[in-house]
Amino acid sequence: MKLIHCADIHLDSPMQTHMTAQQASMRNTEVLQSFVRLTEFAQENAVRAVLIAGDLFDGARVRARTVDALLAAIRRTPEVDYLYLPGNHDEAANVFCDCALPGNLKLFGKTWSTVQYDGAAISGAQVGADAALYEALPHVDGAVNLVMLHGQIGTACGVDMINLNLLKNRGIDYLALGHIHAYQTGPLDGGGIYCYPGCLEGRGFDECGEKGFVLLTVEDGRIAHEFVPFSARQLHRVAVDITGLSQNAQITQRMKEQAKSLSPEDMVEFLLTGQSSPTADISAPYLQQTMQGSFFFVKVKDESRMALDADAYRNDVSLKGEFIRQVLSSELEEADKAAVIRAGLQALSGEEISL
Repeated sequence: MKLIHCADIHLDSPMQTHMTAQQASMRNTEVLQSFVRLTEFAQENAVRAVLIAGDLFDGARVRARTVDALLAAIRRTPEVDYLYLPGNHDEAANVFCDCALPGNLKLFGKTWSTVQYDGAAISGAQVGADAALYEALPHVDGAVNLVMLHGQIGTACGVDMINLNLLKNRGIDYLALGHIHAYQTGPLDGGGIYCYPGCLEGRGFDECGEKGFVLLTVEDGRIAHEFVPFSARQLHRVAVDITGLSQNAQITQRMKEQAKSLSPEDMVEFLLTGQSSPTADISAPYLQQTMQGSFFFVKVKDESRMALDADAYRNDVSLKGEFIRQVLSSELEEADKAAVIRAGLQALSGEEISL
């Protein structure tokens, strides 16, 4: 028997990557379509059930058309059950309150419930602060036992917190988790494992790399798992050392070299690192505009440091020397000092100021 474990879809997310309204709308549609593609994958590959371990929605703002498309995809695959455990983002949504739900969509609540299939038992409940929840954990003898929870694993009980110690040696073969947006797995005890599948689609540059779901196979009293990359696009953070470069054209060329292996359909955040001369012509907005057509979305952040020898200007009686000493002695953050000095030197030399 095959199962899918997914989580953290975050439908109708506001998208915090500074995209245009059109790009954000497109990405929201792609997130929804990724889940629709998952339902089609489940049907085509004879998957018996899809375990949705929380945060199917992002918050209270959910479009009616999103709910309609979601439920329509579930209805089109009646051979597949969808076991949905609400997460911390789902509480505010309450999107199904006025909906007639398909028979193959099964919701878990605040107390344990168990769905049994041939050779497998899947139990789920919403995590709270009460440790008694762990004591009431169900177990089905003679079956592979899967448990669904949503939260951060640790050693304490609390809302959105999972006490891993209280789940050890309880006969759990596979602990299906949600809440962490990157795929990770580890041992639960001598016989079981825990697993976060990560999100289906990255939404911000803190969610880079391959995204997808976990395909489970239950056979002969054992369970095997495999991560399946599934996202429509990937997000990447690319560090670009600009030490020794003084012109935007040089930096652009290095950015292209660093990102040449990436798909033009992906989203890229370039991080400028290293040291740059205070007289260097560096403009993150200009570089971002220059690279924008190379990928679906581009962001440039200047995290380089200014290579400035303060001692060289200590006794400089010029206007430039006085300006640099004033800025260096100010209470500005180091990054702001660098930006002010660079802009000031451009102004003193009669050049266009780039911020």
